[in-house]
Amino acid sequence: MSFLKIKPKVNTANNKNNSNIKRSKSENRAKKTVQELLDIQQIKQKIIQGSERSKYYIRLAPKNINILTDEFLLNEIHQLKSVCNITQNIEFLVVDKVERLEDNKNYIEKLLNESYDDTYRTLLEKDLEYFKELETSKGSSREFYFIIPFKNTDIKKVQQQFIKVQQVLENRGFTILECSENILKNMLQVYLERNFSGEVVKDFDI
Repeated sequence: MSFLKIKPKVNTANNKNNSNIKRSKSENRAKKTVQELLDIQQIKQKIIQGSERSKYYIRLAPKNINILTDEFLLNEIHQLKSVCNITQNIEFLVVDKVERLEDNKNYIEKLLNESYDDTYRTLLEKDLEYFKELETSKGSSREFYFIIPFKNTDIKKVQQQFIKVQQVLENRGFTILECSENILKNMLQVYLERNFSGEVVKDFDI
C-alpha cells in the first residue's frame, strides 16, 4: 500500500493509442484521490504532515500496570493528567505493535542453505518456525503515542511546546522511544491495513 501516492499501472499493449494527456489526467486523479483521502503529504521523523494541519508523534514505552499497586497506579494517572494540562490539543493513540522479524528469518534461512548437519538443520528449522509463529501472534503487544496536532503555519511557534511536553513526560517517569519515519510508516500499515509484515512501506506503488 502507498500512503502518499499511487501510480496506476499502464498496460502499454492496450493503451498505445491513448494520448499522453489522458494518461496524465488519470495519474493525477489517482494521486489526488489517495492524498485527499489520507491527507498525508509527507512522513518524517516524529511528524506526519498534512496539507494544512500536521501531527507530532511522541512514542512511549508502556508500563506494566499489572504489577503496580493501587497507590502507584493512582500516581501514574496523576502524572499523566499533569502532562495533559500542558497543552489543550493532545491526542492518544494505542496501536498494535510491529516487530520486524524478517532479518532474523533471512539469517536463519541463510544458515539452513549453508548447513549439511542434520541435527543443526533441525534446530534451525524449529527456530524458523518459531519466528513465523511470532509474526501471527505479535498483535497482542501495543505501542503508545502522544500526538500533538498543529497548523503548518504555526510550526515555529509550537516547536518549544513539543520539547516541553517531552521534558515533562521524562520528568514524570515516562520513557520516550525513537519515532522515525519508518516507525510511523509501519504504524500506519498496522492501523490502516492490519499489515504486520514489518516491511518498510514504500512511498509509491509500482
